[in-house]
Amino acid sequence: MVKDILQIILIFVVPYLLIRFKDFKLTKIFGTIGMAYFFGLVVAGIVFTLNKLNVEFHLNTDIGEIGSFAAIAIGIPLLLFSSNLKEAKKLSKMVLKSFIALIISVVFVTTIVFAVYGHTLFEGDALSASAIGLYTGGTPNLNAIANIFGLETELIALANLSDIIIGAVFYIFLLLLAKPLIDKILGKPKKSNYLIEESNIKNTEAFNFKDLKTSKRLFKSFLIAIGMTAISAGFGILLWMMLGAEQGKMLDFLVPIMLIGVTIFGILGSFNKRIRETEGTNILGHYLILVFSFSLASSVDFSQLIGSDFSSLVLLYGIITVGSFIVHIGLAKLLKVDSDCMIVTATAGIYGPAFVPAITKQLKNDNLTVPGLICGSIGYALGTFLGVGLGLLFSLLM
Repeated sequence: MVKDILQIILIFVVPYLLIRFKDFKLTKIFGTIGMAYFFGLVVAGIVFTLNKLNVEFHLNTDIGEIGSFAAIAIGIPLLLFSSNLKEAKKLSKMVLKSFIALIISVVFVTTIVFAVYGHTLFEGDALSASAIGLYTGGTPNLNAIANIFGLETELIALANLSDIIIGAVFYIFLLLLAKPLIDKILGKPKKSNYLIEESNIKNTEAFNFKDLKTSKRLFKSFLIAIGMTAISAGFGILLWMMLGAEQGKMLDFLVPIMLIGVTIFGILGSFNKRIRETEGTNILGHYLILVFSFSLASSVDFSQLIGSDFSSLVLLYGIITVGSFIVHIGLAKLLKVDSDCMIVTATAGIYGPAFVPAITKQLKNDNLTVPGLICGSIGYALGTFLGVGLGLLFSLLM
């Protein structure tokens, strides 16, 4: 009982501390989600080591798995609430062309890589589908798609670990080397209007609990997200019952329908001005994604990871990352997109909105900050649907 209480405390306290100290050097490199996975794996590693030393100790896997499912299901709509998708109409043609080119690049390269290599991997169809969501939206999309396709906890953790390693290296490249190289190919940016009209969108990814003010509106938005989760889960259970209610198969219907449902509801909620402008939904949403990440990673069984081909996953995601970026450059050249715009839209898709401001600051082009944030919001909304759609196609080819 004491152990379970301690586990629950860790699940909720560690994510809070990660946001509270988000300016820590390692967190800036790997991101708060990456650090949540890291600390979760540290806990899982400690448990594994104790058992290897003949000290009987196990965490409650039900707490970890139930907590992770609930957290991501409620977190997704909260994240999407603050994404002002209406702002997309304010993007210039150049920004739109560049972001569409990124999406095409990711889908094209992932499909080719799956056909040549991905299909040879265990659960290669779902892992490739998750990559599409990851590189057009972000980590929440990867985890949503992975759960929709029913991947095991250990495999989801490996996919995230692969992304953390590749993402950290590639982000350093974007910060330090990308601009001088891409300037030579696409040309240095001239004075461009990246927005056709002024936008009021703010950097909702600037997580800071100090700025979080509790309010009735925030509490109502939280209850709305819970309601969306409950309704979506109910549809999943209803479908399970309609198809025979086979014992032990309920989660196979509940989880995919629930995650697709909350994504749809979250997008619909973002078009409601009162919900969209409620302060703090992005912080709560991101916090719950961290709860999911830590819960999932801490419940990993290290004994099942021994012998797993981790290097294959790193190779799969590495090829997709680099390949998509190269194809994106080629399309940007054809579409006459400047280097800064290409780099920022690539960042918005591959990493999500949170990493855009650091890139625009490095590029010394603040005019692209808001367009990058808008593109990142579009990616969050589209990534899961793109991944699931392509994943279903990939599964037919396995």
